[in-house]
Amino acid sequence: MKKGFSLLELIFAIVVIGIIASFAIPKYLDTRDDAVASTIQRDLATATTSIQTYYLTKRSISDISDAVQLNTANWTLDNTKLIMTSKNGNGCAKLTIANEKITINIDTNEDICSKLSNLGVTDGTEINLI
Repeated sequence: MKKGFSLLELIFAIVVIGIIASFAIPKYLDTRDDAVASTIQRDLATATTSIQTYYLTKRSISDISDAVQLNTANWTLDNTKLIMTSKNGNGCAKLTIANEKITINIDTNEDICSKLSNLGVTDGTEINLI
């Protein structure tokens, strides 16, 4: 009696694994993008709350980094801008402070940032600091 698999059995097993992988891998990658979009949404909410609190306490804000501490691997801090760095290096989510308002801009052409609209974050959202 043989102690192994025939070539036909091996090919059948590889085909079954390929079919399972063709469904599982895209689902996994989509789940990862959803998690990153959720993290961006949470970071934007945290930054907005921190900036509003800082502004209410100090009555002015000249540098966002005084009010917000975020992971610099994902975010670039400028004096009045907070920019999320995407996979291709473009900033697909931007938070800007001007005229006592926080403005959130989303580039929906980016894969991850396009998912933000499903989470309720819209491009051009303005929030008053006062």
